[in-house]
Amino acid sequence: MSNREYPLYTIKNNCLDCYKCVRRCPVKAIKIEDNSAQIVPELCIACGTCYKVCPVKAKQARNDLTRAKHLLNSGKDVYVSLAPSWITEFEGISSEQMIASLRRLGFKGVGETAVGAEEVSASVAKILEQNSRGLFLSTACPAVVEYINKYMPQMSR
Repeated sequence: MSNREYPLYTIKNNCLDCYKCVRRCPVKAIKIEDNSAQIVPELCIACGTCYKVCPVKAKQARNDLTRAKHLLNSGKDVYVSLAPSWITEFEGISSEQMIASLRRLGFKGVGETAVGAEEVSASVAKILEQNSRGLFLSTACPAVVEYINKYMPQMSR
């Protein structure tokens, strides 16, 4: 996997070897290689801690704009799952304006992420009804999902 395929990566020439990311990574997924702190994708849970603590912005988040454009230009139907929190990032824009803008960009349709969350909640409720004992966790947080999958696989379904 190349450095920029994973959601977080290091710009090697910007790294100052301050070790802040190494000290703060909750799963110790950063190694020093060729005088820079490199993220180890197999260990990383993509929580963003290294990105937040890097004083020189050597840690970066992958930009998927090119991938999105490629997908839109592929001729396939592409839909947007829009989180309810979009409104905080685009103040003053109505739902109708947002949907129209996304359609003009080439998206076939727009749905609310909350609809998917409702489906997941219904499935979790069924699981809880069938299992009266045990610990169950349901989350859409990718870092938590990655943590469970990589560090506690016996706990996942």
